Amino acid sequence: MQIILKHMVDLPQTPAAMPLALPRFPTLPLTGLADLTDFVDLADATRRRLLGLGAALALPGCTWQNTLNNAPPVTLPGTRQLDLRAPGMPGPGAPDRVHRIMVAVPPAPPPPQGYPVLYLLDGNLLFTPTAQLMRNRFARGPSVPTQGAVVVGLGYAESAVLDLSARSYDYTPPAPGPATDERGRAEGGADHFLDFIDQQVRPLLEASWPIDTTRQTFFGHSYGGLCVLHALLTRPGGFQRYVAASPSIWWRDGFVLQALPGFVAHAARQPADAPALRLLVTQGEREARPATPSTAAPAPASASDPARDALRRQRQNAPGIPALMDGLRGAPGLALRFASFPGADHGGAMLPAAQQALAMAIGD
Repeated sequence: MQIILKHMVDLPQTPAAMPLALPRFPTLPLTGLADLTDFVDLADATRRRLLGLGAALALPGCTWQNTLNNAPPVTLPGTRQLDLRAPGMPGPGAPDRVHRIMVAVPPAPPPPQGYPVLYLLDGNLLFTPTAQLMRNRFARGPSVPTQGAVVVGLGYAESAVLDLSARSYDYTPPAPGPATDERGRAEGGADHFLDFIDQQVRPLLEASWPIDTTRQTFFGHSYGGLCVLHALLTRPGGFQRYVAASPSIWWRDGFVLQALPGFVAHAARQPADAPALRLLVTQGEREARPATPSTAAPAPASASDPARDALRRQRQNAPGIPALMDGLRGAPGLALRFASFPGADHGGAMLPAAQQALAMAIGD
């Protein structure tokens, strides 16, 4: 009888992996050894071969580490993206722009009336975490019933997380006065952008998946929140649910609030059984605190940023969320709610607001 020593190794089949030649191990007979010295010599040879095998097995780890930089990027399951061209911003020779539409679909069949939809502005920044939050709802498997929503990120085909020039144009309402901001960025294209959503994005979405057109939520933060308010006040009913997170109501000295009387009058004319609109306004707790003079020495004149200083003055002097809430309170057919996130500043209030928007879209 013989005992045969074997060692089985499975290596991943990656393009960068090198074939590994395993050392050949001897067969060790239980009888027929001349003396104990032969056994020790054979065992020592086997030990050396095992050490060599250990060193060889370490090599693929180095190979994997060295090729990780060239590995494919991470992708989210159940997601798609499509680039759509849109007219350029105002100005001579302005090139066409490319919007990137990112979509995440729930990993479950649609309800009978179709999927609800959550549209996210600043999609390059907010789509990934919000889409993953939606998918996390299904992590416990089909035995735990849950609901999801189609998450649509409205972004740009640029490498930057925020395309500041594009969002300055797309998210601001048309208003009297200069066509650019203090940094020379074009403004006032929100109506064109909302037309783009209505005429290009919605038809593509509804042709691809069953969509519940009575449960559509529109979310935006900062300038995006300004765009959400402009859509609600000037195109009521385009969406059914709106989430304006830390909205830039201060823009152009509170220009967006000029649409309040028209919105309230329109709401008063709606039939009593018309579906109610819902608006959630959110803000970080630290955003609402009054500004306090800095104890630090003032910056030298050469370090001053005139554009930033002008924006700061607008924020301090223009009406804000209280004026909006006062103007909308009691509007017929509008369910109005405000939420403050403890300890959050302007940027820190973004993701909690997106989570609230997802819950509103799904109907939690």
